[in-house]
Amino acid sequence: MVRISGSSQPAGIHKSAGKPKGAAVKSGKSDSVKVSDAAGLRERAKVMLADMPDVRLDEIESIRNALEQGTYQMNNKNIATHIVRNALSEHAWG
Repeated sequence: MVRISGSSQPAGIHKSAGKPKGAAVKSGKSDSVKVSDAAGLRERAKVMLADMPDVRLDEIESIRNALEQGTYQMNNKNIATHIVRNALSEHAWG
């Protein structure tokens, strides 16, 4: 874990217990900080975003209106099926 001091001590980065990923590393002469690969995270986010289905604003608006009017009908079996299907697709099987 990295901590940046802001108290009466000289400002800087201090090493805390353990060596988690991205933490300050104490070397013989000076301290250094490892930073995660931000570009890699951006690319992963782009891939995940591309896999998401398009948002259907007209469908969202009709559901919102039905909820406000108290006329929205829920199909509990259909909802349960989608919950289970999503849970199974997120689990790393194998």
